[in-house]
Amino acid sequence: ARHIATKYVYDVVVDAFCGAGGNTIQFAQTSKKVIAIDIDPVKLEMAKHNAAVYGVADRIEFIEGDFFEIGPTLSADMVFLSPPWGGPKYSEQLEYDIETMLEPKPASE
Repeated sequence: ARHIATKYVYDVVVDAFCGAGGNTIQFAQTSKKVIAIDIDPVKLEMAKHNAAVYGVADRIEFIEGDFFEIGPTLSADMVFLSPPWGGPKYSEQLEYDIETMLEPKPASE
């Protein structure tokens, strides 16, 4: 995450699937503002906590919701897309389906 954030420095970055905030935090260390979006309120709370621990919460706007609905209304210099990967269960799948892969997953998975 740090490597990506240092290579792509912009004023406003959208983290479309922020999860627990790893990428969001790194972008907040190199950008003026990060808009962090996640559909899962538990993951969003984790991201808020982690951002506070790293001292960057003041540069992050957290939004609970679906990026595919919210995204078109936002203005940013860069949109970072790292959708939830779904955990180790992928190795058991015979085929991969983008629609299934993008379904929200609880933080416990």
